[in-house]
Amino acid sequence: MKMIGNLERPVSQQIRHAVESVMKRKLYIALAALFLVGSFFLSQAILFDSAVPFFLPIWALAQLRFRKHLLWAFIGGMAGSALLGVGQAVIHLLELLLFSVVVKQPLLRKSIPLTVAGCIIVVQVVWQFIMFGGNPPVIVQLTIGFEAVIALFMTFFLLVAFPHTERILFGQWTPERLGAICIVGTMATTGMGGLMIGPVSIPGVLLHLTILLAALAGGLPFSTTIAMMIAAIAGIAELSFTGMMAVYGMTGFFAGAFRRLGKLGIATGGLAVSVFFLLYDLTLPLDASHFYTIAAASFLFFLVPAKKMEPIRNIFVTENPDMSVKRQKWLTDRMNEQLKDFQQFANFMSTLVNDRFSDDQEEPDRAIPTICQSCFRYSKCWENKDEGMARLLYEWESTYSATKKAARHRVEERIKQKCIRSNGLITEMEEQSTNRLLMGQLQHGRKMLALQLRDMSSHLEKIMSEIKEDLSVHKVAEEELAKRMERQGIEFYQIDILSEVRGAYQIVCSVPEKRSAFETDTTVAERLIVPILEEMYGEPFKVAKSVAEQLPFPHLQLTFSSAVRFSMEYGVVATAGTGTFFAGDAYEIFPIHDGLTAVLLSDGMGQDVNAYRESRKVIRLMRECLDRKMDPETAMHTLHYMMSLNGLDDMYATLDLALLDLQDGKLWSWKAGSMSTYIKRGQEFIRLDSKSVPVGFLPSFSVEAKNEELKSGDLIVMLTDGMFHPNVSIEKQEQTLYRILDTHGDLSAEVVSDKIMAEMERKFGMVADDRTVLVMKIDHILPKWQTIRPHDRIISRERVVV
Repeated sequence: MKMIGNLERPVSQQIRHAVESVMKRKLYIALAALFLVGSFFLSQAILFDSAVPFFLPIWALAQLRFRKHLLWAFIGGMAGSALLGVGQAVIHLLELLLFSVVVKQPLLRKSIPLTVAGCIIVVQVVWQFIMFGGNPPVIVQLTIGFEAVIALFMTFFLLVAFPHTERILFGQWTPERLGAICIVGTMATTGMGGLMIGPVSIPGVLLHLTILLAALAGGLPFSTTIAMMIAAIAGIAELSFTGMMAVYGMTGFFAGAFRRLGKLGIATGGLAVSVFFLLYDLTLPLDASHFYTIAAASFLFFLVPAKKMEPIRNIFVTENPDMSVKRQKWLTDRMNEQLKDFQQFANFMSTLVNDRFSDDQEEPDRAIPTICQSCFRYSKCWENKDEGMARLLYEWESTYSATKKAARHRVEERIKQKCIRSNGLITEMEEQSTNRLLMGQLQHGRKMLALQLRDMSSHLEKIMSEIKEDLSVHKVAEEELAKRMERQGIEFYQIDILSEVRGAYQIVCSVPEKRSAFETDTTVAERLIVPILEEMYGEPFKVAKSVAEQLPFPHLQLTFSSAVRFSMEYGVVATAGTGTFFAGDAYEIFPIHDGLTAVLLSDGMGQDVNAYRESRKVIRLMRECLDRKMDPETAMHTLHYMMSLNGLDDMYATLDLALLDLQDGKLWSWKAGSMSTYIKRGQEFIRLDSKSVPVGFLPSFSVEAKNEELKSGDLIVMLTDGMFHPNVSIEKQEQTLYRILDTHGDLSAEVVSDKIMAEMERKFGMVADDRTVLVMKIDHILPKWQTIRPHDRIISRERVVV
C-alpha cells in the first residue's frame, strides 16, 4: 500500500512549486544579482584615469544594511578588481579587511563615509609608500586624496539610494533618493568600459535611456539635471571625451522640451542633438555605433509603460487642492452645527426635567379626601388623634402597590369598621393613588428620556470627533513617535497608530528582526520602545503581540497597547436561605474593556424561583446596557423604568453596580436598595452607602455615584442583606466583619469570602434569606523583570465615605 506522500508528483506540479519558491525569494534574488553585477562594475570604474574608489563603498553598504548579500558583493567586487590587476585586487582586499575591523568601534560606526575614506587613505598611503620606496610622487598623493574624497561621496550616495531591504520597494521616493540612484547607476556604467553587443554600446544605451525616462517622468528640469550629472561623471571618468558633456547636457534639455509631444517627441529631441553635433563638431566620437546605441535606447524607451513612471512623476507634481476637501470641510461644519443644536436641545430637556422634577423635592402633605370633608363624622375621624384615620389611610397607601393583596384587605376591613362611607372613601383613595403612580412614572420617564438624550449627544460628539480626526491626527502622532525613536537610535520600518483613545491605545511598529543571539523577539520593544511610549502618552504600555513576518521582507511586527496598572482577584460565596437550588441573589463580573471591569450584585425579593428570575433579569438587562456603552446612571434609570412596567406586580430587586478602573485605580459605585460596600486599606475601613430604593419599587427613582481611589492591597467587600442578622445591631456585625478582614486579609480573595460566610454564620446564626458575599483584592501589576516587590504600606485616614 502506498502512502499519498510517497506518490510521484506530476512534473507540472513540481514546476509550479519551484516557481512559487522562486517568487517568494524574488526580492532576495534580485538584490543578490544587483550586488553581484553592481560590485563587479563599480570595482572596475576608474576616475581621473587612475583612481578606483568604488569597491569599498558598496562593501560598506552591504555590511551595514544587507549582511545576507555580503558574499555576492565580495565575489563581484573581487572579480572586477582582479580584471584590473592582481595589485588592485590586493589593495581592495586590504581595504576590506581594515574596514571590517575598525567598523566594530562605536565611534567609527557613527560616520560610515568618513570611515570608508579613512580606510582607503591608510591602505593606499602604506601601499604607495612601499611601492615607491618611501617617496611617492605628488601626483600619486593627489590621486589618493581624490580617491578618498570620491569614495566618501559615493558611500553617502549609496546609503541614500539603498535604504534597508524593506524600504527599497515600499519606502517613500524622494528627489534626493532618486538623484542618488542616478549617480550610482552612472558610476556603474563607467566601469562597463567598452561592453558592446555588436555595434551597440551597453553603457550608452543605459545612459541615453535614463535621460529619456527622466524627461518622461519629470519634464525639462529633471531631465536636464540628470543629463548634466551623467555628463559630469562621464567627463571625469574619461577625460579625453569631455566634449561629450555638451552632447549629454543638450540631449536632456531638448528631450525635456519636447515632452508635450509624448514619447515620440522625447525620442526625437534626444536624437536631434546628436545629429546637430555630428554636423557641427567632427572631433566628437559620434560614429555609427553611437546612433545604433541611440536607436536601441529609443526602442526600449517605447516599450516602457508610462504608468510605471507614475511614482517618480508624483514626486515632482505639486498636488492642487481638491474640491472634495472643500466639500468635506463644508459637510463637517454643517454636521457640527447640527450636533451643536442637538446638544442644546438635550441640555434644555435635562435642565427642564431637573428643575421641574427635582430629586430633592419634598413630598407634599397629603390632602384629606373630599368625601371625608363632607361627612358629619369629620371631626371625630380627623381631629381626634385616637381614632387614627390618617394612620389607616397611610397604611392603605403603602400596601396599594403590593403584589400580595392580603395586607391591603386587612387595612380596608379596619377602615370599614370606622368609616360609614368606606366604599366611597376607598374608591377616592384608589383614584388618588393611581394618579400619583402615573405621575411618578411620567416624571421618571421624562428624566430617563433626558438622560438618554444626553448619552446620545455624547455618542454623536465622539463620532464627530473621530470623523474630524481622520488620518492626519494619527499622522502627526506617528511622526512625533518616529522622531523620538530616531533620536534614540532605534531602527524601525513603519509605525501605525490604530487607536489614540486614552486607556485603549493601540500602536503597531515594524522593526528589524533580532540581530544578536541574546535578543528575544521583544527585547527592543520592552527595553527601548515601551519607555518612549510611556513618556509620550503618560500611561503604561505593554507588548500585546509579537509576530515574525517573512513577507514581503523579514521583520518583526510588534503591537503595543495600553497596559493595566492593577489586577483584580475575586472570590464569591452564595448560599440559598431556604436550602433550595434557586436563590434570590445573582451576581456577574465581566470586563467592559481591558482596563475597566463591571461588578453586578442583585438581590431579588423573596427566596423562590421568581426572585431568582427577577435578579437574573436585572443582571442581564444591566449588562446589555453597559455593553452598549450606556452611561451607568442612564442604565440604572432605564432598568428601573422597565422593571416598573410590571404594573401592580410587586417584583423588584436591589442592584449594586461597581465599576473598577484598573488602569487609573478608581472605584465607582451605584446602589439601588443594596447593602454598603466595605473597603479595607491597611488598618483603615471605608464604607460606601446609598439611600436609593430598589429598582422598580417606587414610581420615582434617583441614584447617585460614589467614587473612591484604589490602592494596591485594597480589599473590597460587596454583600447582600442576608449576610447580616436582623435581630443584631449593624454596628456589631460590621465590627465582626472588620475583624475577619484584619485576620485573614492576606489570604486569597476566595478564602477570605469563605471565612466571612463561615464566621458570620457561626457567630450570629443563619437567617432565612439568601446570602452572597463577594470579595475583590486589588494589586499592582509588575513587569516580568521586576525583582523587588514593594511592601504593603499602612495608610491611615480618619474618614468614612457615606
